[in-house]
Amino acid sequence: MALSETDTEGWLALSYALVISALVAFAAYAVLYTKFFSGKHKGESETLESTAGFITARNSQSMWRISWSFYAGSVGAWCITGPPGYATFAGWLGMVFYAVATGIPIILIAFLGTKVQEKWPTANSLGDFVMLRFGPTARLLTIIVTLFNMSIFMLAEFTTIGGLFQDFVGSVNYPIVIVVGILTTAYTAYGGLLVSIVTDQVQAILSLLILAVVTIYVAATFREDLPENFGELEDFLGPNKSGYSAIFVMPLSLISATVFNEGMWQRVWAAQDERALKMGGCIACVWIVIAVFLYGLFGFLAAWGGLIDFETANPNLYMFQVFRSGPGEGQATVSKWVEVLVLVLAATMNQSAIDSLMNGITATLSSHFLRREPIMYARFCVVLISIPICAVALKNLSVLQIFLTGNMLGACCFMPLVIGGDWGSPLGG
Repeated sequence: MALSETDTEGWLALSYALVISALVAFAAYAVLYTKFFSGKHKGESETLESTAGFITARNSQSMWRISWSFYAGSVGAWCITGPPGYATFAGWLGMVFYAVATGIPIILIAFLGTKVQEKWPTANSLGDFVMLRFGPTARLLTIIVTLFNMSIFMLAEFTTIGGLFQDFVGSVNYPIVIVVGILTTAYTAYGGLLVSIVTDQVQAILSLLILAVVTIYVAATFREDLPENFGELEDFLGPNKSGYSAIFVMPLSLISATVFNEGMWQRVWAAQDERALKMGGCIACVWIVIAVFLYGLFGFLAAWGGLIDFETANPNLYMFQVFRSGPGEGQATVSKWVEVLVLVLAATMNQSAIDSLMNGITATLSSHFLRREPIMYARFCVVLISIPICAVALKNLSVLQIFLTGNMLGACCFMPLVIGGDWGSPLGG
């Protein structure tokens, strides 16, 4: 049944009110924690006194904070659109390997990061490690690939949240993009990596709680008939070429993307010790695999239950079809409380992923070009990064194409970096 204009306006107002309230609450918490509580924890007060502390928060974070931060930095708003859509043509095999491949790189970073710290304890960034191991030419290439990779992913996050509000809420994309950009830039510029990790903890816990509520809702309300062997969609939902290719393509793509994400390496420097880093990475991996699998499962169930009209439905909104009682024709719009909850979930994950990417880009620039400059220069970098990326995000480009561009470049470069580390030798090479 079509919604009346009044109903549509009501859901739009509710969506904006709850999402913006959540975003403001996280930003306020970030600023208040940095101002009033950071000095009470061992090692945290020094993180805001220098550029190095601003971008590394070195040896200040516990196992649980590291795990939540890894999770929040990995699981962004892209999970609302990517895994559900992928599962509808790569099938259950692709859905499973998408989830596993998203979590495995975190363990890789945690264990490689331990080796890097042992062999090059003065390194403050991925570029520092590459400089010490391979020299200035390789470092320059790493900086270029890392900056491009993170900028692409940050653009994808802004584009995703803007697209959700434009295509699903029925608004325009620029208000939410601007709100996320201003709030996230403000608290990231104020507190650096420390405040990102602190907010990651709250954002990750809230996003998992909301995901649990959504999962229970689907389990309680989904009553569609599921044809044996996937019915007419067997070629898409069963084992197929796309699913088998995911066994290799997904790990390669996501490991390379993670290796060239300075935001992930920052957690290496921030961890209190080796145990905090390794255990934090393993715990995060488990949560990431579960979360991404569930997002993919929602799209998979919607397709299997015949709730998606593939000729007319928006591929970015396949997840929302699992909440419906019939095939979605044309443009789906928000019309249930659980869908508003998913929008809050998307905004929460979006903000946590963006602040990690902002810090990663700032760390890459500051550690190589502003090493001896005052901390104000690093804060200015955060602001400078955000403006052009937000502007490009308003063009609402294809998120899949955006990801593919970054992944192709990273996949070409990460194997020489990892293999060339020569991790077993006494000096690393």
